[in-house]
Amino acid sequence: MMKGNIPPHIFAGLVSLRYLDLSGNLFNGHFSFSSFGNLSKLEFIGLSSNEELFVHLDSGKFVPSFQLRSLQLSHCNLDANPLATPTFLSSQDKLEALDLSHNNLIGNFPHWSLQNLTRLVVLNLRNNSIMGAFQLPKHLNTSMFALDLSMNLLSGLIPTNIVTIFPKMLVLNLSSNYLTGSIPSSLGNLSNLGILDLSHNNLSGELPTRLMIDCPELSVLKLSNNNLHGKMFSTNYGYPSLEYVYLDGNKFTGPLPSNLPSYQELYLLDVHNNQLSGIIPESIGLVSYLYYLNLGGNDFYGEVPNHLCNLTLLYVLDLSHNSFSGSLPDCFQSSKPVLLKFAGNALTGIIPSSYFNISSLEVFDVSNNQLSGKLPRHIGEKLSLQILVLSENSLEGHIPIELCKLRSLHILDLSQNILSGSMPSCFGKMHFRKADSTDTYIPRYEIGWIEFSTSVRIEFYEVDILMVDFITKGNLYAYPTDHLLLMSAIDLAGNKLTGNIPPEIGNLNELVQLNLSFNQLTGPIPETFSKLSQIESLDVSHNQLSGGIPWQLTQLNFLEVFSVAYNNLSGCTPGFKDQFATFNVSSYEGNIGLHGPPLDMTCTSDSTPIVPPEVEENQDDSSVEDDAIFFAILAASFVAAFWGCIAFLLCHRIGQHIRSILDGYVDSLIERILMAVHKWTRMQRNRK
Repeated sequence: MMKGNIPPHIFAGLVSLRYLDLSGNLFNGHFSFSSFGNLSKLEFIGLSSNEELFVHLDSGKFVPSFQLRSLQLSHCNLDANPLATPTFLSSQDKLEALDLSHNNLIGNFPHWSLQNLTRLVVLNLRNNSIMGAFQLPKHLNTSMFALDLSMNLLSGLIPTNIVTIFPKMLVLNLSSNYLTGSIPSSLGNLSNLGILDLSHNNLSGELPTRLMIDCPELSVLKLSNNNLHGKMFSTNYGYPSLEYVYLDGNKFTGPLPSNLPSYQELYLLDVHNNQLSGIIPESIGLVSYLYYLNLGGNDFYGEVPNHLCNLTLLYVLDLSHNSFSGSLPDCFQSSKPVLLKFAGNALTGIIPSSYFNISSLEVFDVSNNQLSGKLPRHIGEKLSLQILVLSENSLEGHIPIELCKLRSLHILDLSQNILSGSMPSCFGKMHFRKADSTDTYIPRYEIGWIEFSTSVRIEFYEVDILMVDFITKGNLYAYPTDHLLLMSAIDLAGNKLTGNIPPEIGNLNELVQLNLSFNQLTGPIPETFSKLSQIESLDVSHNQLSGGIPWQLTQLNFLEVFSVAYNNLSGCTPGFKDQFATFNVSSYEGNIGLHGPPLDMTCTSDSTPIVPPEVEENQDDSSVEDDAIFFAILAASFVAAFWGCIAFLLCHRIGQHIRSILDGYVDSLIERILMAVHKWTRMQRNRK
């Protein structure tokens, strides 16, 4: 990659230059289009993805001698809004491709761009702050193939005459705006339409039948997160060209269509979070190319069908939060799934050991079911499993040490079961390292792109991130799987575990969360916990732990949640400073022997650990020895003074001579004592 400033003089002599692409570099500073003043033959300019470069179009000042066919300024810093002051752009009569995406442009929708630039083939204004109604030009434009206005602030209705204005539209992306109303049935007249994305709006009504009947080239249909209702699509129509179907986050009802095998090229079907019901039709096993199926968050019931295992290319399967019953299917060995999620159903029986022998499996979630039996001990070698969530079931028995074979594991959730025995010390030999962006379990894929003859590349449509339910910092969250890359956790809460906490757990220096609460653990809190340098949540409450809280825990700089409540701990709290100054009484309550802030009882001398007195750095050994001699003399002097006074009182009738001698001795002794005290005080002041 190139970096630094772009010298303007380098273009002065390139009078025959037609194509200039400096995209995807690290250029910075300021660059003016006036540098192209002599380049009358220039047709293509690409400066995209130079985020530190400030580009000046010189609107209103610079009269270009060239006519561009393509202008690519995505991810740039434009000096002024070229949509609001379109002097330069409106002069480019031959412009076919314009990409101003990801520039934080502000203002109303630039209707002039569609009105004046009559040769536009591609217009990409994605991810700006363009607002107002989506207005179409008055004239016919048979050249427009791709229009991307996604991730803006557009409002109002989708124009019904879009078909008559852009009859050859191939890609239409209006997603992530504030559009309302229904989907115009006239879109069915776009016979060339291949990609339609209207997701993340406020659209309502039913899915137009004509959209499915009269668009034979439609391959990507994305209507996620609207308020659409009615049937998903009828069994009597549909074209086999559909490849990616996103209807999630709506209010569709009814069963899955039984004619799914007629969609020969269907790769992805995502209908999660709707109101669909019924059983999964057996015909779904005949959709031979299906690799992503998400039916989560609906009302499907019955057993999980074994014919799902006929989907040999299945990569992601999510059947979570439905009403499925029966046992887990034991038939996925022939396929190579990466993510299997059955959470939130009514599944019973045991967890087949075959799931721990699927070499491709990276995420396995069967939480919140009615599964029973013991955890499998037969675990394959070199498994890729990274997230294992078995919480909220009725699993019993010991935690098998064979789990320690899962070297890639960084999230283990066995909470809310009836597991017993001790916590395996071999957990401390595992890594539990946070994953990184190269890990593959994230079910997020770029479907593809379209590259036009104008050298414009329109990327489109990624699979929505799947969610995994996980309790962290005391609350239940549905985490996107990509966010779980940053999580490393062990949750064994709510079981019947006994014995000591293995000190080897302190070796997991990338662990973010550790929850051992609501068990029957005994013994001390390991001092090795001070090595959990990345820990953010540490909960060992509601056990039978004893001893003191290691003061070394105050070294945990990222700790946000801490609880040792309801144990048998004693001694002082670690100290009310740094992260520990943020924890209130609830972190310590239920331990009768604990003292110190933020508890009401102060830390007494009986509860304070004996710490040897500190010696100041500038205090040498001879000074300490002098102090010892001095205090010995001082103590002897006080003893002598005491008995001298007693002698004086007993012998007051003796002659005046003896009495005057004794008085003189006492006065002299008092003077010596005062001088000694004054000397000692001055020495202490000098040391400070």
